[in-house]
Amino acid sequence: MRKDMYKVIVERPRRGGRYSKELRSPSDPEDQPQHESLKFRHRSRKWLNENLNPLRRYLGRQAGRPWDEVYSELCANIDRRNTVQQHIHEHLEDFVALRVQALDGALHYERGYGGLQRLDRSWAPKLYVDPVSGLLLINHAGIQARREAKREYARARRAQPEVDVRALDEFHQLRRIDGIWYEVELAELPRPVAVMDQHRKSPRLVMPYDVIARRPAKWIGKPCGHRGCEACRPYGHAGLYARSKRQLNRHELQRYGLRNHDGERLH
Repeated sequence: MRKDMYKVIVERPRRGGRYSKELRSPSDPEDQPQHESLKFRHRSRKWLNENLNPLRRYLGRQAGRPWDEVYSELCANIDRRNTVQQHIHEHLEDFVALRVQALDGALHYERGYGGLQRLDRSWAPKLYVDPVSGLLLINHAGIQARREAKREYARARRAQPEVDVRALDEFHQLRRIDGIWYEVELAELPRPVAVMDQHRKSPRLVMPYDVIARRPAKWIGKPCGHRGCEACRPYGHAGLYARSKRQLNRHELQRYGLRNHDGERLH
């Protein structure tokens, strides 16, 4: 384990810096509170912003080792006497089920706010400490249950009718966004183009802008390898992005039999 692990995890700007430390009084005297504490207007609204991915990757690589040795390395590099580093120890149970016991032929772990939970559930941590050997092991049953839950959710979404999307043809759709119907023009995702920038030493990839996702289209329609994943095909087929959109007028809403944002059909 690297000795500066605590720096990699906690050295990140804290969130909440844009908020003022002191609350302003209401402009209308009638809205001002009659009683309030001294700390109410002078408290800091910042919160920690840890990057816990290095900790998660480190724990995943230690599977098969005794948990006592792994925990000793953590304590040697992340000091529990430090307030910020102690906060990292509090996140250990988010990745590892520490208090595990066998009941009725199945493994259960103690969840702080939910009591004993079965280890083969989709919400269980991906790692656990074996109650007999004390080894840090991978929770294969929980991982498989999480995959099955995602597949079941995808099948249920596909079975439900998509009321906010109506396909006109391969490259045109009607979509309701924030209660307003639009005609969306789709296009095939082009290959990325490398463009040299005078402020960068390496070229950057330029991709068209997706007007529905509101981000560059290089992440739209990117296959992840899972069958039935809707994130890979947000427009019905992989490799498509929303090139433009146009709000439907009153006559088009009547022609398609659609409803406006307040739920009433236009006549």
